Amino acid sequence: MINLLPPEFAVRIKYGRANTSLRRWIIGALVAIGGLVIILAGGWLYLNSQVTDLHGQLDQTNAQLKAQNLSQVQKEASTITGDVKVINRVLDSEVRFSDLIQDIGKVMPSGTVLSSLTLDKINGPIDLSVNAKSYAAAAQVGVNLNDPANGLFSKVDIVSITCSNSSSSGPYACNGSFKALFSTSAIKKYQNVPGGS
Repeated sequence: MINLLPPEFAVRIKYGRANTSLRRWIIGALVAIGGLVIILAGGWLYLNSQVTDLHGQLDQTNAQLKAQNLSQVQKEASTITGDVKVINRVLDSEVRFSDLIQDIGKVMPSGTVLSSLTLDKINGPIDLSVNAKSYAAAAQVGVNLNDPANGLFSKVDIVSITCSNSSSSGPYACNGSFKALFSTSAIKKYQNVPGGS
């Protein structure tokens, strides 16, 4: 094929076609940039509305908590928790008196009865009161309680033994008071020892 067009005209046609192609690419790029700007603006508006909604919900929740007096409930809950901890400590170190009384009863001599026992401190001495038919029976209580074979007490002191001659006191005319310290084996046997000690 013979090209009869002048070279300048052929160059113009070539550049015209290149300009048309370049124009199409620029228009496509502008459309893509416009789409991205629309997507970014829409995303920003969506996130902004979500943040506003969440702030509104947070304010509403805080208002409900204030209306329900959350701080007072938290104070009461911490008070109850503290009370439960104290109760647990007391229960962990309580003396099992039912077992202790039975074992004391086993070593009591005939003619004597246990009238009371008092414990002020968990690891302190225990005060015992007994009623007895005679002075010798009351003294024998101290000997029996102090016997290391029964493993109840490491030391027993006689505080007092008094006897009454009046007939109104009944068959148990003597009253004895004793102070005793638990032996190590008795502490393990009669006390609930806390897990950490």
